[in-house]
Amino acid sequence: MKFLEAGDNRFFWVRRSGLQGLWFACSLVVAIFFVHFIPNHAVAQTENDASPIPYPLRAASDSAIEDRLRSILENIGDFKNVKLTVTDGVVRLSGTTSRKDASEKVAQMISRFEGVIYVDNQIEVEADVETRVKPALSRARQYLKNIVQKLPIFGVALAVVLLFWLLARLVTHWDMPYQRLGLNRLLRNLIRQFLRKGILLLGVLFAFDILDLTALVGAVLGTVGVLGLAIGFAFKDIVENYLAGVLLSIRRPFDLNDLVLIQSHEGRVVRLTPSELILMTLEGNHVRIPNAAVFKSFICNYSINPLRRFDFGVGVGVNDDLLDVQEYGCLAMEKMQGVMEEPAPFMIVEALGDFNVLVRFFGWVDQRKTDFAKVRGEAIRRVKLALDEAGVEMPEPAQTIRMASAGEKQSEEASQLSDEGDAEEEKTKNVDVSRDTQLDDQIIEELSATHEPNLLTED
Repeated sequence: MKFLEAGDNRFFWVRRSGLQGLWFACSLVVAIFFVHFIPNHAVAQTENDASPIPYPLRAASDSAIEDRLRSILENIGDFKNVKLTVTDGVVRLSGTTSRKDASEKVAQMISRFEGVIYVDNQIEVEADVETRVKPALSRARQYLKNIVQKLPIFGVALAVVLLFWLLARLVTHWDMPYQRLGLNRLLRNLIRQFLRKGILLLGVLFAFDILDLTALVGAVLGTVGVLGLAIGFAFKDIVENYLAGVLLSIRRPFDLNDLVLIQSHEGRVVRLTPSELILMTLEGNHVRIPNAAVFKSFICNYSINPLRRFDFGVGVGVNDDLLDVQEYGCLAMEKMQGVMEEPAPFMIVEALGDFNVLVRFFGWVDQRKTDFAKVRGEAIRRVKLALDEAGVEMPEPAQTIRMASAGEKQSEEASQLSDEGDAEEEKTKNVDVSRDTQLDDQIIEELSATHEPNLLTED
């Protein structure tokens, strides 16, 4: 079918989405690798700061406190240039340090010792460039060393992600299970998307396990669960549209290029996305309807049954023979191209008016061969012509006075109508009632120009 041929660019979208999934998974593994393995020094400092001093001094003399604190500071690199004196439990700090936070940390540490009443912090931060740069370079070298040591494990984790990505592509492009299950192509597309993302997520979890990040994964999954619940409430309409799209793909009430009427919108189906249905109206306009609204509304599909009935009303004179009107009108419809012979055209008397009788003609059209609107319009014209030739009056809501002096005049008028009828019959033999393909061409162009996902086409 040429509509599916026009959608061949969907393979480009599938490849692009698959590569995006691989890029996202690898980026996630890389980010967590750097967050987890590099800042070991900073984490160690935080843990040491949070731990209490294990050897408090109780009822010790000032000299004992001073000796103990001095020995501790000499073993910590950032505090080697810090000097202290203790007098009556008051500790006075002086000297220099490379960082401001180190000055605050040493004062906080000393205040934890029993016997220390007050800490007078007069430590100054060094402004020497060499002193400030050396610790940073030392930490950078330590970070680089950690990276080099962990690179083999990191490479194995990325290889696992790549292997699962290839497995996801292999599974999602395997058509035999779907064919045996007899799944329609809409549901088949959704299952493929879920399988692709699920297998890739499983590969990421294996990579985290190789990197010894299982505890972090549990915390992340818990956070994602709570966040997902909050997002579900916040984006209720979006979730509702997505679920409605899934159900519509399962029910399959329409297909590509079907002519449908949804709410007050009539047009041909261009695509069904996870969030909305896109129609092209008979005027060539695009209409986007949320999937939730489509699922809740009535759907009239004119294309499922190719046979469609049309009708139109005609007002005839109260003195005319209705059986003759039925014969002339139905015969005119039977002779024209586009109206089906079976079921045959027919007429009913609909209402008796004040100045006319309202009758309604019916006929059937095969929409696969002819255009519904063209056939209906041509049928109205031919029925009017046939009733005029038969002398059937179609009165208007007005009173007129007519005077005829002789039967010869009527005979001439009847002859003139007969000649005009033959000419009209010859003229209307080639009236175009073929199926209109203007929208078909526009839909093909639309499918070729847009890479938006379409649940109505195959992967």
